Amino acid sequence: MAASITYLSPHLDDAVLSCGGLIRRQVISGAQVTVITVFAGQPLDHEISEYAASLHRLWGSGEETVPQRRREDRTALKWLGATARHLDYLDAIYRSDGNRFLYVSDQDLFDRPHKLEAKLIDDVAASILRLLSPADSWLYAPLGVGNHVDHQLVARASMRLLQLTGRVIFYEDYPYVERPGALTTRLEGIGGLGWRPQIEALATECIQAKIDAVSSYQSQLSSLFGGAEKVKTRVTGYALAISPAEGMAERYWHSLPPEIHG
Repeated sequence: MAASITYLSPHLDDAVLSCGGLIRRQVISGAQVTVITVFAGQPLDHEISEYAASLHRLWGSGEETVPQRRREDRTALKWLGATARHLDYLDAIYRSDGNRFLYVSDQDLFDRPHKLEAKLIDDVAASILRLLSPADSWLYAPLGVGNHVDHQLVARASMRLLQLTGRVIFYEDYPYVERPGALTTRLEGIGGLGWRPQIEALATECIQAKIDAVSSYQSQLSSLFGGAEKVKTRVTGYALAISPAEGMAERYWHSLPPEIHG
């Protein structure tokens, strides 16, 4: 029976950006890989904040932002041979308390999650648990590097799933992990779990598939990379920098659940 593997992606690009090479290698090896994007919902009636509207203008997508990003994600995952599944939780830039938007600046977006969102962690964890198959060998989830609130929320939900299943591997959030000190800061912030790195060496074919997949996110390339022409250099450069002795690679992190960690 083919292995069944699931990746959690906070947004409609994160798993491919961070794990595209390994996803392709697993698919080539015969695994059935599904990427579940958590915050992929369409805001109702197109009511959004001026901050969200400014990001739409940057992406050149307007009111079609979510449908366009979903299409980009399906195209990217087709390059890798994986299946896309999109949940309807709203991206942080669209969420409100019913009267006011919760995140209306870059500072808000890269700070602690709003105090009203504690229940969201439980909801996300429960939703993912319902979707997981007993056949799933591993669940890959974001470590939360870079401190984006949505990445933090999915990371916290995934740590709860780790306690329940013991089958969660955490990935480095790319491109946030390129920032000097970002990985160390995140690991120190969750240091009670005793993290262990795992280097996954990747063939050129897998890295090229990742580059092709990442390039499918046309609306995001300017803000993420400064333009499409820089994708290959950035992705390849980081893959080589992770572990020069291994060649091109991606790095993942394991931890024991808190209650059994010695």
